[in-house]
Amino acid sequence: MRVTDSAEFERTFPGAHVGVLLLENVTNGERSDALDERLLEVQDTLRTRFAGADRATLQALPSVAAYLPHYRAFGQTYHVLRQLESVALKRKPLVSPGGTLVSAMFAAEVANQLLTAGHDADFVEGDLLVDVSREGDRFTSINGQEREIHAGDMLMRDRAGIISAVVYGPDARTRIHASTSRVLFVTYAPGGIGPPELHRHLEDITEYVKIASPQASKASLTIVPSE
Repeated sequence: MRVTDSAEFERTFPGAHVGVLLLENVTNGERSDALDERLLEVQDTLRTRFAGADRATLQALPSVAAYLPHYRAFGQTYHVLRQLESVALKRKPLVSPGGTLVSAMFAAEVANQLLTAGHDADFVEGDLLVDVSREGDRFTSINGQEREIHAGDMLMRDRAGIISAVVYGPDARTRIHASTSRVLFVTYAPGGIGPPELHRHLEDITEYVKIASPQASKASLTIVPSE
């Protein structure tokens, strides 16, 4: 599975990168006691780090601030900011439905504030292209709703169509299933977030996945555009 980016992506989003992690031999159980314990540690670390903070403090984090202009351009707020606020300030649990693969991704996403989509790699068709949305681009989102994607968003395409976009998230066709054994994690990073941050984030996801799936192996980790 080859990952490339278009010239239009680099022109439209100077300084932006996308990281793509492929893990094989994974399982996606409903839950894992060992992973639950690790995620409680992540949750407690976030609450300690942001004790006494407010929403403005979270918005000023470089990892959050980098996303805000992109979302505002589409009349949206960065949903990972809301999730971080919920866990760190409102003391809601760091949990997500969808099994251990989604829980691992969600925990790293909130902890690092980097937007990530998860896909079942066996439902991805052909190579992957990081691109910019155009007028008329459509896909079926993970909740089954047909969406027309606004022009100018970051997205990823395979041979069959769009598999995820920043504003509307992942598609239904490649969604993670209970039976997923090969999983693809895609992290979108606007300018201001560099390859080192992307690499660390994807390694965090790998660590969390391996807690619940010790037999998991990293098939590839690609960041585009390459440095």
